[in-house]
Amino acid sequence: MSTTTSDNNKRIAKNTLALYVRTFVTMIVGLYTGRVMLDALGVNDFGIYAVVGGIVSMSALITQTMSAAISRYITYALGKGDENQLKSLFSTTINAQIAISLLIVVVFEVLGVWFLNEKASIPFGRMEAANWALHCGIATLVINLVSLPFNALIIAHERMTVYAYMSIVDVTLKLGICFLIATYGGDRLILFALLQIMVALVVNSIYGGYCHRHFKEASYSLHTFDKRLLKELSVFSGWNLLNGSSYTFATQGVNMLVNVFFGVVFNTSRAVAMQVNSAIQAFVSNFTIAFTPQITKRYAAGDYDYAIQLVNKGTKFTWFLMLVFIVPVFMESEMLLRLWLGKVPYMAPLFLRFAMFESLAVASGTNLFKLIQADGRIKRNTIHAGIIAGLVFPLTWIAYACGAPVWSAYAIFIASYILLNIVRIYDIKRLTAFSGLLFIKDCLYPCVLVSVCSFVLPAVISWQMEQSIVRFFVNTIVGVLWTGGCCFYLGLTRNERQFLLQKVNQYLNKIR
Repeated sequence: MSTTTSDNNKRIAKNTLALYVRTFVTMIVGLYTGRVMLDALGVNDFGIYAVVGGIVSMSALITQTMSAAISRYITYALGKGDENQLKSLFSTTINAQIAISLLIVVVFEVLGVWFLNEKASIPFGRMEAANWALHCGIATLVINLVSLPFNALIIAHERMTVYAYMSIVDVTLKLGICFLIATYGGDRLILFALLQIMVALVVNSIYGGYCHRHFKEASYSLHTFDKRLLKELSVFSGWNLLNGSSYTFATQGVNMLVNVFFGVVFNTSRAVAMQVNSAIQAFVSNFTIAFTPQITKRYAAGDYDYAIQLVNKGTKFTWFLMLVFIVPVFMESEMLLRLWLGKVPYMAPLFLRFAMFESLAVASGTNLFKLIQADGRIKRNTIHAGIIAGLVFPLTWIAYACGAPVWSAYAIFIASYILLNIVRIYDIKRLTAFSGLLFIKDCLYPCVLVSVCSFVLPAVISWQMEQSIVRFFVNTIVGVLWTGGCCFYLGLTRNERQFLLQKVNQYLNKIR
C-alpha cells in the first residue's frame, strides 16, 4: 500500500470516527428532542409543522442541488490545487445563492401560501399559526441556502471535527427550544418557528467565522461573479435539479398527498417514523460524507481505480451499517416507539419499518452517484434518475386515488430506487472502467447474503417470546451482535477482517 493511499485511509478513518461521535450525540439528543417536541406541540401542531416543513422542503431540492454542485467544484479544485479558482468560486457561489434566495422568497410566499390556505388539510383555528410557521420556514431556508459555500468548504477540506462539533451545537439548541416552548403559555407553534430562525443564524454565523479564519479562499467579494464558473455550476446544478426534484416530490410531495387523502394525523405518524429513520440514516451517512471528498479528489487526480475501489467498499459498508440498525428496529418497532414517545401515533411502527428499507434503497446508491458526480458527465444518469424517481409521486397519487392503503407509497418508493441503482451501475460503466460483475461479486452478493442471514435469529426470538420490555432488550442486543457477526464473517473479505482487527487492536493498545 502506497504512502498516499495509507494517508488517505487514515484520514477517512479519522474523519469517520469524528462524524460517528457527532452522530451518536446528535442521534440521542435528536430522538429525545422529538419526544419533547411532540409533547410540547401536541399531535395536531406536530402534524401541521410536518406539513409546512414539507412545503418548504419542496424548495430544499434547490438547496441540495446547489450544495452538491458547490461541494463537487470546491473539492475538485482542491484536488487539482487551483487556489485562484477556489477564491473566484467561493464569491461566485455566494452571489448566486443570494439571487436564488430572493427568487425562493417570491415563489413560496405566493405558491406556498396559496397551497397552505387553499389545499392543505389544517385543523380549524390553526391556519394563522400554520402561516407563521411557513414564513419562518422560508426565512430559515434562505439563511441555510446563503451559508452553503461555508459548509462545502469545511467538508471539502475534510475538517469533520468542526462539522461534528457544530452539529452537536445545532441539536442542543433545538432541544433547548423544545424545553422553552413547553413552558410557554401562548401559541407554541409560532414561537417554535421563530426560534428556529435564531438557531439557523447562530449556527451559520459560527460556520462563516471559522471559514474566514482558516481558509484563504473564504474571502467574499460582492463584485466577483465569474460567468464561466457560473455557467458550469448552472449546467451541473440544472441536471442535478432534475434528480433532486424527483427525490423531493417522492418524499415531501408524498407527505402532501398523505395530508390531502388521509389527514394530519397520518402526517404525524410519518414524521415520527422519519425522525427515528433520519437519526439512523445520519449515523450511516457518515461513511458517505467521509468517503466523498476522497472519491472526488482521487478522480480529479486521475487515480480512477482507487476511486472505484472506494465506491465499492463504501457501498458495502454503508449497507452493513444500515443492517445493524434495521434488524433490531424492524423486529421491535412498536416497543421502541412506546419507550421513546409513551403514546405511539397510529400506524407509526409500520411506517418506521417501511422507512428503514426506503433509506437502505437510497443509501446503497449514494456512493455510485458520487462517482458519477466526480466524473462530471451527469446528463445521462440525471435523465434516467429523473424519469425513474419522478414516477413515485404520480404513481402514489394514482394509487391513493384508487383506494390504496397509506403505506403503499413506501412500496412504490423502494421499488423505484432499487431500479434506479441498477440503472446507475449501467451509466457508470459507460463513463469509467467500473466493472458491474466485480461490483456484484464483491459488493452486492455479500450484502444480500448478510441481509438474509441477519434476520434469522432475531425472527426466532420474536416468534418464541411475547412482546415485552424483556424481549425488546434481548432482541436489540442479540440483533446488533448477530448482524455484526454476519457482516464480519460473511460480508468482509479476509484482508478486510485482518485490517479491521488490526485497527481495533491498535486502538485498544492506545487506551491501555
